[in-house]
Amino acid sequence: MLRYILVTICIALGFYFALIFNSKGIALLCFAAVLFVVSSFVYLMLTARKVCVRLLFPFRIAEKQQNVGLKIEVRNETPLELRRIIIPINYRETHGSGEDHINVRIDHLKKGTSDQTKRLTIGQTGYYEFQTETIRVYDLLGFFYLNIRSASIAGALVMPQISVIPVKIGESVRHFIGEALVYDEQQSGKDPSETFEIREYRDGDKLQRVHWKLSARTDELMVKEGSHPKGCPVVLFMPEGKSTKVELCDYMTSLSFTLMDAGCANYVVWYSGNSDDITRMRVEDEESFFEAIMVYLQDSTGERKFDHIERYKEKYRGEQFLHLVYAKDDGTISVDDMKIDNLQSEIVLR
Repeated sequence: MLRYILVTICIALGFYFALIFNSKGIALLCFAAVLFVVSSFVYLMLTARKVCVRLLFPFRIAEKQQNVGLKIEVRNETPLELRRIIIPINYRETHGSGEDHINVRIDHLKKGTSDQTKRLTIGQTGYYEFQTETIRVYDLLGFFYLNIRSASIAGALVMPQISVIPVKIGESVRHFIGEALVYDEQQSGKDPSETFEIREYRDGDKLQRVHWKLSARTDELMVKEGSHPKGCPVVLFMPEGKSTKVELCDYMTSLSFTLMDAGCANYVVWYSGNSDDITRMRVEDEESFFEAIMVYLQDSTGERKFDHIERYKEKYRGEQFLHLVYAKDDGTISVDDMKIDNLQSEIVLR
């Protein structure tokens, strides 16, 4: 608005001096200025909508404190070079309530498609959505501008900082069987409902395990070995809310990784705002770990209206587990209802 006022004042003063000094030259110069300004504004009105913006991340996953490159792709279909555009971008973490804002300015935008990379450093774990709804396109003089709708959205995932958590794992946890739909591919077990392998009879094998039909066809005693169910002895409830207490998010993620790395499968559980229910994913190797954490961070949250632990026990009743670890709202960790204030303390899972 100030630019418009200044331009108007300058032109009015020009006409005023032209009248005072009876100068046709000054008057013609003022008329030329008015014509140029009006032409520039009309050109802006006719061409501004031929500019659009798209946001994208060439690399959608980053680590904390690492530069994230937000690529801003601009398509200019106007006949001439544009003096300037300004792109307001809002971004927020999906688990948070706040929103931040940046402005990206591009000068002398040539005809065609061009791009610019904005480097950002994000210090907190989470899934961040960057969104622009309108862009500000300036005329040839840089005096006038129009706000043009050009909506685009892009997301970047900032992974937690993973560290080794001091955990002491007992034999009951290491050899936990429980009920599971996943079976060990490396060793046999005592679950007759799932066959691990069929082999020749050995001394000491029970007759109940003999595969009589196959033995009759091969004229040799063949034994059917059961599978070993891979239960999850540990259930981890991830923190909720504003990346909730970033330290807790990093801690619980590191605990899941530490258990997985020690050969202890675990469930990562959280409240999903999308489904308004408890969601869980099984972690037993690096692939399933990163998949679970990515899904957790990208899931939206909401106001939970039920006890998530009771809901979990109800939803998965009949399933056995040995230990339940969850992040509390006061910034502490609870292991089987035992509060842990110091996150550096060793966790004992017997």
